Amino acid sequence: MKITKRQREFLKTLIDLYRQKGSSVHYSEVALKMGVSKWTAYDMLQLLHKEGLLEVEYIIPESDNYEWSKLGRSTITFYPTKKGYDIFSPTKQKISTNIAELKRIKKEIAQKFVELKGKLNLKYLLKEALQSKSPLIFCACLLLILILLIKKITEGVAEIKLISQVMPHTATTNVYTELALIVFAGMCLGLLAKYVSKVPTTYGNNDLEEYTNYIQTYNQYVSQMDKEEQKSLLDFLKETLDEIKTKNKK
Repeated sequence: MKITKRQREFLKTLIDLYRQKGSSVHYSEVALKMGVSKWTAYDMLQLLHKEGLLEVEYIIPESDNYEWSKLGRSTITFYPTKKGYDIFSPTKQKISTNIAELKRIKKEIAQKFVELKGKLNLKYLLKEALQSKSPLIFCACLLLILILLIKKITEGVAEIKLISQVMPHTATTNVYTELALIVFAGMCLGLLAKYVSKVPTTYGNNDLEEYTNYIQTYNQYVSQMDKEEQKSLLDFLKETLDEIKTKNKK
């Protein structure tokens, strides 16, 4: 798809902000970043939305007394679609390249957990993963960090085995592959909610809301992936879980 240079600039700015925040972006943030009026940013983002490069999300302000009559007007925000990402990262990119990158990242993150131990800064690792140019790489990093963190704070693999049960044992449909990936992340969040108080403060991240934001981004990425990318992510997850189980038996 061909878009103008100016449209590419707005799209890239929004994608960069989305990766930094881990949540959808308000047009005023894009305006501030690019040095234009908020109305100029709004019109351009709406145009990109019509082209299928962005998706719209409406945020309803919270109310202390939870009465609908007290709620303010919803705020329109934007986040990139797979089509939007493909402008900068074509779908023709070989999956094998991503798989090699996944293996490298797995080794790197696992090594950081072993070497840094109590001094590990999860917030830095998560932010570093979010800045990845590939949604697949970000999702794999997040899954690995969640698994290693849960294993650490639960002091064993019993919980890992429990959440592993959502993994299909044989080849399955594309719909179930996506569902398994999303349900697994949700179960990880549930365990974090139970054990978040045990996350060492030296890890720099025991804020459940922040984990929730990252998983929301993960879910959006997974839903936008093509079937080959989803399968690669599921294979990566199953392989990681199998490795943990094998090491625990030794």
